[in-house]
Amino acid sequence: MPTYTSFTCSGREALFLFQLMNIPEAEVLFAHLNDAALQGERAKPTFEKIKTDLIKDGVIESEDHVITIHPQVHQLLQSCKLSSAVMKLHLKTSSSEQRESSLTYGFISGTNIVEWLWDPERDQVTLTSFESLQDFLRIMGNRIELPDSVEESLHTPIQKHTLQQLLTLDNESGIERVTNALRQDLHVHSTAIHELAQAFVNIQKQGKFEVSTRGMQNKPQTIYFMGSCAGNWLFIEDKENERKELFTAFKITEEELIQSLFLLTTRSLSILPAV
Repeated sequence: MPTYTSFTCSGREALFLFQLMNIPEAEVLFAHLNDAALQGERAKPTFEKIKTDLIKDGVIESEDHVITIHPQVHQLLQSCKLSSAVMKLHLKTSSSEQRESSLTYGFISGTNIVEWLWDPERDQVTLTSFESLQDFLRIMGNRIELPDSVEESLHTPIQKHTLQQLLTLDNESGIERVTNALRQDLHVHSTAIHELAQAFVNIQKQGKFEVSTRGMQNKPQTIYFMGSCAGNWLFIEDKENERKELFTAFKITEEELIQSLFLLTTRSLSILPAV
């Protein structure tokens, strides 16, 4: 029988296991797969094939229509299901050489953290157990890998609408279009327009990181970030001006980004009721 501290399977197999365990994020994976073979009349034979493959690989056993999951895989999945807080990182890489995206979830359950990494280009899901939040964020930071930059003290307000508009522009957008969008946002400081415009035009990495707590009605804590040869920026929602839908943009280093992810996560964990 194989041993797992990390477990890798296809997107379809992960969906089968998540649905089997009633893990809420199964819906997210189902939407990302967008697989016609998993819908309608085609779903049943598809899932039967997935089940057969998992039995062959020793991941599950089936007897009298009762499915048993390999104990170590079950432990990883159980940590996902019973987690009290969930981190989510959607990372996009866009350059002349490559365009790819990945989705990472971090499930925090007591002192245990399980990472769920979904790589759509490779149709691969990997579940990995970590002993500490610091270890998990260090690995996540290695994956983000922002361009080198020097520490600077530069920040400015920016409207949510402006930020989302600029993050969805393609790499062919010219400096004039980006600069005009920033100038039309009266909240953006004039001293930051040139630096921000250069960063958006040369964007190489962009991401959205959010932390939510299960069973609580508060909305997820969210930050956006981007990396470019012209500088890295972090965008944090301004809670004091939430009605105005404002963010504050900070020019940052990669180390400062990882520190921000850690602080956002620990702040969200601090509101959980003591057990």
